[in-house]
Amino acid sequence: MNVLWGLVVVLVAIVLVAIVVQELRYLRIRRNRAMDRQALFHAGSVFHVASLLKLGSNQELLDGVRDFVETVERDEAEVVYAGKAVLNGRTSSQLPSDDWDAILLTQYPSRAAWDAASAGSEHQDLKARFENIYSLGMKRNAVVNLAIPLALLRERFLQLVRRERPLYPFRPAPRPEELVPEARERVEAFRKVIQANLAYSRDAMVIVNFAKHGTREQRKANAGYGGKMFGLFAETGAGPMHLGKAITVEGDADFDQVIIVFYPGLEFFVEMAQSDFYQGIFPGKQLGDDLSSLTVPLLSHL
Repeated sequence: MNVLWGLVVVLVAIVLVAIVVQELRYLRIRRNRAMDRQALFHAGSVFHVASLLKLGSNQELLDGVRDFVETVERDEAEVVYAGKAVLNGRTSSQLPSDDWDAILLTQYPSRAAWDAASAGSEHQDLKARFENIYSLGMKRNAVVNLAIPLALLRERFLQLVRRERPLYPFRPAPRPEELVPEARERVEAFRKVIQANLAYSRDAMVIVNFAKHGTREQRKANAGYGGKMFGLFAETGAGPMHLGKAITVEGDADFDQVIIVFYPGLEFFVEMAQSDFYQGIFPGKQLGDDLSSLTVPLLSHL
């Protein structure tokens, strides 16, 4: 019996160590590669706001983003992520058709703190300096977000136990004419902008998604797509950094979720988009409506 209990204690200790290592691993990825400042733990009362920025005609990118960061952080808020929009991949029918320049995620102490700050004269002056700013609230559950790296760890363990064939490096892509039309257009557009954006970050790319769930059939198809992508995330150390319920704070756009996902670089994403893996699952990405913007981290450049 003592031997059995000893084994149980050892197994529990191994599991606990694996959990801590995995959480710290993903925290390190967020900090060092995605330049994300989100604390591992936060109070349940905090309120996050994702802001899409369209620069004014006289604004430079870094100066404009720096101005935004400095202004909102005077209101006891913290910008936890700032990204340069590389490609606005999927444009929501509910939002202005602006070609957004940057996207920032800000954490406020509470919804009331956001309401007070956004109604203040300083925030209104800030908005006037940009051509456009659109903000969408997000209720980010700390426990759910802590569980994401653990779910990825479990998936990776199962992949190894099942001896699944690695997805990465990606297998040869089909010829361009064989790509799904939407994917072909995205790949070609991405190739044109990739070199200009590698100067900001070579090993990190972050996609910001505002998602509206579709029909039952669309949800089922999208769940299949998401499951396959989750397997890729588990294998490559990528995955969701922020997941939360969307909260409308201006206008009448109606989204269900905000999902902010880390990928290991621009070149990785291009290779993925052309791979037989992605081409096989891409038709399953079905939503009622969404905005999907590819960004590269900016905070270390400010």
